[in-house]
Amino acid sequence: MSDEMGGDRETTQTTRDDRDRGNTSMPNYLSGFLALLVVAGVAFGYIQWKSRRRLEIAVENRYTQAFFDLVSNVDNVQVALAKSLASGSPRLRVGALSDVWKQAGDAQANLNSLPVSQGILMRTSAFLTQVGDFAFITARKVANQQMMSDEDWTRLAEMKKQARELGDGLAELQAGAAGGNIRWVQVAQKAQARVSSGSKGGSDIATDGLTRVDEQVQHFPTLIYDGPFSDHVQQREAVGITGPDVGPEEATAIAKRALPFDMSGYTATVEEEISGKIPTYRVRLKAPAKSGKPDAVVDVCRKGGKVAMMNIARDIGEQRLDLKQAVSHAEKFLVQSGYQQMQPTFASEVGGAAVIPFVAVQQGALIYPDMVKVKVGLDTGEILSMDATGYLMSHHTRTIPKSKISAAEAAELLSPALEPAGEPRLAVIPIETVDTPEAVCWEFKGTSFGDDFYVYINVEDGREESILQLIPTSEGTLAL
Repeated sequence: MSDEMGGDRETTQTTRDDRDRGNTSMPNYLSGFLALLVVAGVAFGYIQWKSRRRLEIAVENRYTQAFFDLVSNVDNVQVALAKSLASGSPRLRVGALSDVWKQAGDAQANLNSLPVSQGILMRTSAFLTQVGDFAFITARKVANQQMMSDEDWTRLAEMKKQARELGDGLAELQAGAAGGNIRWVQVAQKAQARVSSGSKGGSDIATDGLTRVDEQVQHFPTLIYDGPFSDHVQQREAVGITGPDVGPEEATAIAKRALPFDMSGYTATVEEEISGKIPTYRVRLKAPAKSGKPDAVVDVCRKGGKVAMMNIARDIGEQRLDLKQAVSHAEKFLVQSGYQQMQPTFASEVGGAAVIPFVAVQQGALIYPDMVKVKVGLDTGEILSMDATGYLMSHHTRTIPKSKISAAEAAELLSPALEPAGEPRLAVIPIETVDTPEAVCWEFKGTSFGDDFYVYINVEDGREESILQLIPTSEGTLAL
């Protein structure tokens, strides 16, 4: 009996010992597993860090390249303007002015690529656009054997001086970039943080430097110019403005209604009354502090109360929309703004936004002088800006004459090297080579040796009035 009890005690003790050994083995197993997880986590984190670092370096290099290219573009604009003034040969002058146009366009593209608020760069961007457009139309004038006016020469000289001043301002900032004092990725991060918090504060060398450059451009005299397909704006009086006069308070209410978002809490100030061919009230709309909402500027016509210009200063986020969707948003906005019977023409993509010119339509004809330009953010589809200067200067009911030359007859006048595509359309275009400011034409789209063109044949006499080449770019399609 005692032997059996002793055996039971031994068995019990053995079982207890085995259980204790099993209990002590679990922590060792878990420790090994946890150690493996830690090593894997560290390795994964290192790989992620290396990947992010490579991405940051690539982005930094891209921003740096865009900035240095911008400086080079502006220097080239100044040099080409100087050549256009010094040249006695029309052929060489056309070449120099064409180079001004190209370099100004490249400069604007590089400027829009920098990771700073578009509001900061608004004046500089507008200046580059005006310089490029004026050089383009002046080159066409010289190529058409027209004499440059004294005003043309004065403008070229003034633009040369302004381009040099802009270049000097950028050169100061370039010195900081060359010395390693500017980190564009950090600039982008700070800009995004300011947008997220709604804060206006905070600064960095790049943003402060570009702000100083843009403020310098503010003092440049404004070129009254609206692009190569509507330079008639320079000479005409505004004919598209009708209706009773409005006062500052009514202009403020109109400006608020023009913006495509809730205006609760905004502070409105009529900053100034702008005289000129289109007298307007400039209404500045300031967002509530820390609201994260953008500020805006709206120019309202003193006669009739139409919105002549609107600009919303905000950074653009990640692209989610394509150009077709952007056009749809712009069309709805124009209808709500009172611009009816408008049709989009050429859309382009710049700096995360779509720029879409719309023209009026009358009796099926496209009225190119009556142009409204709309800028749409490709992140949310919100309207960022609208410029109706061309429309307000030119819009009126036109007499569209019965064509003396049919579309079929006009097609016979096209170059044999041009293969038409699609149906011809009636179009009213501005012209510079005759006394009359506009011409009614058949518009043909076609292809010649792999390049796309629009050709305009006058419906009265069959004259080939204009040719535009469509050039695909990474930003969209340019019509030149």
